[in-house]
Amino acid sequence: MTLEQFIQDCTALDNPIGDLANDIMEDTNFPSDKPEIEILNYLDFQTRMSGTHDVFQEFKSEYQKHQ
Repeated sequence: MTLEQFIQDCTALDNPIGDLANDIMEDTNFPSDKPEIEILNYLDFQTRMSGTHDVFQEFKSEYQKHQ
């Protein structure tokens, strides 16, 4: 499963991870054309700045389980 597919799947969740996924989908600066590591670094930075880094850590952990 690709990171982008995982994000898309998470948008249906009614929890903080789903909220984060929806925010990612609405982010006009989201670097979807970049390698996965750059996307994860971008999300890491953005969630640290917005105060949702704990949710990102859960999101990332769940994504890694699906690989």
